Amino acid sequence: MKTFFRLCFRLARGALFLLGLLALLFAAAQFTNLPWRAYRSLSGIPAPCPHPPSHLLVMGGSGIPGESGLMRTFYAAQAAARHPDATVLVAMPLDAASSDASRAYLEELRLRGVPPERIRILPGGRNTREQALRLCETLAGQTNPPHVLLVSDPAHIRRTAACIRKACRENGSPLHLAALPAHALSIEDPLPGRAADRDASPAAAVPAVPAGASRRFRYDLWNNLGYSQDALREYAALLYYRLRGWI
Repeated sequence: MKTFFRLCFRLARGALFLLGLLALLFAAAQFTNLPWRAYRSLSGIPAPCPHPPSHLLVMGGSGIPGESGLMRTFYAAQAAARHPDATVLVAMPLDAASSDASRAYLEELRLRGVPPERIRILPGGRNTREQALRLCETLAGQTNPPHVLLVSDPAHIRRTAACIRKACRENGSPLHLAALPAHALSIEDPLPGRAADRDASPAAAVPAVPAGASRRFRYDLWNNLGYSQDALREYAALLYYRLRGWI
């Protein structure tokens, strides 16, 4: 019995030590460009279509008013102005007649200059998987594969694109896909060296930020914590979707 309790104590102590070490590594990473890189890696898709889109797909976010919904509609309206022949599709759980949230998305796009006749709600999507299925069902049967420009939060892009491609393969509805990440603020990096990091190799050096030098250090830390939270949540969602066979 004593041996059993001694083993349990050692296992608990080892687990606490490991958790403490992970916490220290996580805290240290907030002073590097690793959170930004992890976040940025989620905002791209493999083999994006270089041609002008025939459809703009706006993924339903946190609602309007709300940062996610407002930024998605803002970027979608800009893309609609650049591609006047593209149809704007808004993926939502319910149609405009049944949902104030869907009507809010429509109204926001209209306020930003998108003509109502170009906008269409895709109802019946309670999550990313269902929204991808509704898109593929809507575009099925077209003579030429449509070119879809996906508009969503940067961290949500990879999972959404993977869901769409998997759903379209299952339904036999080929399409070409590109993405427009709806960054909340400017894509300019707050940490010194990050602007170069976007264009340089992953091994690009990042100058150290002197602690206490300015308020910028404090804001950089909070930005990195936000990037880390979004990246960890999204990687967990990617794992869940893969286990379910949705991507």
